[in-house]
Amino acid sequence: MTNTTPSMLMDEQDKNSLKKSSGFWGMPRSWLFVPATRPERFDKAVNSGADAVIIDLEDAVESADKPQARDHIAQYVTQSNNDKIKPTAKDENVRASGLWLRLNNNVHLAEDLVLCESLASYDVIEGIVLPKVTKAAQIESVFQSLKLPIVAQIESAVGISQLDAIAQSEGLVALSYGRLDISNELDLTAGSKAEQDFFIQLRIQMRLISKLYNLSAPIESIYADFKDIAAMEATAGYASDLGFSGMLCIHPLQVDIANRAFKASESQLAFAKKVIEHYQQTGDSIFAIEGVMVDLPVILQCQRLLQQINLSN
Repeated sequence: MTNTTPSMLMDEQDKNSLKKSSGFWGMPRSWLFVPATRPERFDKAVNSGADAVIIDLEDAVESADKPQARDHIAQYVTQSNNDKIKPTAKDENVRASGLWLRLNNNVHLAEDLVLCESLASYDVIEGIVLPKVTKAAQIESVFQSLKLPIVAQIESAVGISQLDAIAQSEGLVALSYGRLDISNELDLTAGSKAEQDFFIQLRIQMRLISKLYNLSAPIESIYADFKDIAAMEATAGYASDLGFSGMLCIHPLQVDIANRAFKASESQLAFAKKVIEHYQQTGDSIFAIEGVMVDLPVILQCQRLLQQINLSN
């Protein structure tokens, strides 16, 4: 198998291919948050059935607790590197969930980047969720440091006003948004038709911009009341009908709802099959399919996508 890591090959052509590939190999349907301060929940989240787990260093962690939270992540990644089941031609088992990190986008970011850089060689973290994005430079700076795909969360009026520029950021694969933060900033009345109308418009704007700049379809915001199953199903179904790729989840009860609501397209399935067939035949971990760069994170995503289809049949 080729031992070269994706970051070693990330020249200008590869960076463009990363963005180009994002619309083909399929994003996770369910993204489950877990606080970085609760390491005892990490494995539970990874085995929850979620397509992706986001270990959260931002909102879920008080400033005083962030150093210890980083230590928890470092310990878990080191352990996961030893336990992680890599894809092979004979064994298609992979981790239940891809592991992403939500970093801070403030004075704490520098230390978060140091953590991520120290863990890069373990090849466990698949991507970064960057919150409170207001300009393209924030995304590009993180990408230049880590060479990992980035999901940007838009959580303010400034961020919304800069969507077009943000969507063109190097390293960005998808957009999401923070419904509660935006509602609070704009004094939207929770549960009102006016609030619903506002977020319908924002979703449509994000969907069009994502298509225009060849990003993966946007990711729906969290639904805060995890006990309201019917409302969660309605929200996920609406976002799926609008062409969103998945949904952020705050509780394991929401994972199955998101997985059922968001389904892969025929083109995504066909691409995933070609990737896995090529991988099984050659053992290469970096190659091109249909002009799209494929590396280990893409292979893992494709394997999960095909496994999801097999489990649902």
